[in-house]
Amino acid sequence: MFVAFLLGVFVWLSVNLSEQYQITFDTPLTIEGIPEGMAIQTAVPRNLQLRFRGDGWRLAALSIGAVPRLHIPLGSLATDNPSITINDVLDRIALPPGVQLVDLNPDTVALILDRKGEKRVAVVPEIALSFRDGYGQVGPMIISPESVTVYGAKTVLEHIESWRTNAARFEDLKNQLEEDVYLVPSLDHLLEFSPASVRVRVNVQPFAEKTFAGLPVEIRSLPANRDVIFIPPKVDIVVRGGIRQLSSILPVDIQAAVEYSSILNDTTGFVEPIVNSPSGVQKVAVRPEKLQYIVRRRL
Repeated sequence: MFVAFLLGVFVWLSVNLSEQYQITFDTPLTIEGIPEGMAIQTAVPRNLQLRFRGDGWRLAALSIGAVPRLHIPLGSLATDNPSITINDVLDRIALPPGVQLVDLNPDTVALILDRKGEKRVAVVPEIALSFRDGYGQVGPMIISPESVTVYGAKTVLEHIESWRTNAARFEDLKNQLEEDVYLVPSLDHLLEFSPASVRVRVNVQPFAEKTFAGLPVEIRSLPANRDVIFIPPKVDIVVRGGIRQLSSILPVDIQAAVEYSSILNDTTGFVEPIVNSPSGVQKVAVRPEKLQYIVRRRL
């Protein structure tokens, strides 16, 4: 029975693979021989889609082998408006008998040159972070370097002001993060980056809460002929942050203030103080949350 099964599979494959099929490959494209000091300014895909037609056996053998790569010297193309077409591809790949190249996508790749330039642009990190319970980020994320040099056609560089990193996610963090993240590769233009990656640093510490009691409330933008009295005049502020960071924070580093304009716009008789704290420290609570006030003319 087993031999009969194998024979049936062989017959089925022989019948079906003898028919005509089509298969598509994503083929890496490399442009060689670009003159010194020049760069390609038109959109050039890194991969071309090649569609082949032939009987199933030959296409199966083609798909098992290495993916064909296209290396096209610029000097081998027409000097007037050089471009890559299906004929140029046919000249550079070896196909087994019975296999035909029937389609190229895109069907034409124009290669227009421009003077090569360089530009320094800011790096935009695409980084997502999550932390283990009881831990959190202290201070800002540090990207090193903050900018990179982009090389390419001058007309293309004019429209580039920043460049993103690859999307990266780091989860369950409880120690300092220090990782290299690569820049998003240029898909349409032949751009180069120096460096090609940046170093991401995030200070991660165990989190705790700390109460700063009896902090005075400051009044800001007060006219010279006015005085404001808050009831009560002081507040307690609870903040959350890294244990080591909180141990170094003094009461003078936490400020509670009220803008005089908020008093002028108030209709309830109560105002809510604004809290300023060091970077990476989160306000948890202000007690009391709102203050009464008395405004009087200064004598």
